[in-house]
Amino acid sequence: MTLAANLANGLAATGPERSHHGLPSLGRLAAPVFWFLVAMPVLMGKAGLLEIIFPVGALAVGALTVTRDPARFAAFTWWLWFLTPEVRRLVDYQAGWSVISPVMVTPFAVGAMSWLVIAHHLPMLRYRAYFGFVPVMLGILYAYLNGITQAGAAAATFALLNWLVPVTLGLYVALHWPLYPRMRDAVLRAFVLGLTLVGGYGLIQYFVMPAWDARWLINVGMTNQGMPLPMQVRVFSTLNSSGPLAFLLVTGLVLLPTARGVLVPLAGALALGSLLLSLVRAAWLAGLFAFGWLLLTMPGRHRLRLIAVGLTLALCSLPLLSVPMIGQAIASRFDSLNSMENDRSYQERQEFYDRFLIQALTEVRGAGLGTIDTATKLTNEDGQLGAMAFFDSGLLRVPYELGWPGTLGYVAGIIALTVGMLRRGGAPPDPFARCAEAAALTILGCMVFEHTLVKVTGVGFWFFLGMAMAAKNHGLAGRRNALPSTPTSPHFREDKRWTEA
Repeated sequence: MTLAANLANGLAATGPERSHHGLPSLGRLAAPVFWFLVAMPVLMGKAGLLEIIFPVGALAVGALTVTRDPARFAAFTWWLWFLTPEVRRLVDYQAGWSVISPVMVTPFAVGAMSWLVIAHHLPMLRYRAYFGFVPVMLGILYAYLNGITQAGAAAATFALLNWLVPVTLGLYVALHWPLYPRMRDAVLRAFVLGLTLVGGYGLIQYFVMPAWDARWLINVGMTNQGMPLPMQVRVFSTLNSSGPLAFLLVTGLVLLPTARGVLVPLAGALALGSLLLSLVRAAWLAGLFAFGWLLLTMPGRHRLRLIAVGLTLALCSLPLLSVPMIGQAIASRFDSLNSMENDRSYQERQEFYDRFLIQALTEVRGAGLGTIDTATKLTNEDGQLGAMAFFDSGLLRVPYELGWPGTLGYVAGIIALTVGMLRRGGAPPDPFARCAEAAALTILGCMVFEHTLVKVTGVGFWFFLGMAMAAKNHGLAGRRNALPSTPTSPHFREDKRWTEA
């Protein structure tokens, strides 16, 4: 079956999803039933069961939706990225601390199911719109093979998931451009509700500090997150640390101007509050950049809506900033931007660049995947992080880990895809596409601070790069009156004109 036929079938599913007996379809019920099954063991104090239920259940939901309902699959993967670290902490709290948790692999395993769809349609990669993904994936695969010899198969494979799954999720949504409106709506719903939950829990964490979060902070020894006490911690909410949380919140806030519903203002206010309490300056700057970019690129009247959203969020943050202790902490963090020469974090990063720049750029073969970051746990017998676990520069990490051959493909592919995304090509104005574009560019620009193209931040970049591509192709096809008039139209074809749009 061709991709076109699959997509046509997907379009056919845009109507009310009911079984033959008038009941909701299995795919529609799968995610709610999964989260219900996740909540039950936690409420009964048996969260240890989730070490099996969580990955197995998530894979079952992914298998039901990855080919039949791409929009629901995309939304479900985002929910896994939102909540999996918190599920792991609940498991550790009720069942005992575990250095390596199978729960944490779940978002990667479900995201890797997109490989099945992509493998089935590999010929699509020969078209110009998608070809940039090819050198990116080849560069990563080179580093993976190199990493097996340097760090072992387990560490290299875990790192491969970190690097490759975000890329393939982006390609997955880009290939499904005929389903763009449905994919967009599903992702917006997930982010509005997700920002409400993640942002709201972040505030609870700051003022209350739940016991499972405090226990986890003590176990992992992340001193840069502050003290495991109320109002003395940098908020990390349901994620693993304040950095990924802050970039996730910025991504969600960038999307909000195109969202609708009564929950949108609440989601924005809670997300902004947690973003400020994360004290991640790079994310604050990234948010300002994204706002400026949207002001320049948003079509017509949507700029006024953007300004209204920005002013509303600023007003909503005033009650939080009026709390003396919070206002002082945030103001102090802002002030440090004006005196970077006296900032310890800035000085450490500058010293790292001075010390490691030559070594990173002259690593011709590359260190290989698995030699940096959390994958180093799998190279040590005691399961502890290795000496290269912390690497505060994406710009240096790419050449050091991928080597010259891998870097050449990875960087060339990203440049080609980004340029393609920014070329309008006659596509009609699309506010969501501009927001997706701003999110991707913002995350890409933060590579100077850390490697933002892997893990959950990497999903943000690649996913919204793919969404921007899908929006462009869908808009061009619609402008040319190319979309089928009915979901099962025989005129729908895998046409080079659309895939090269």
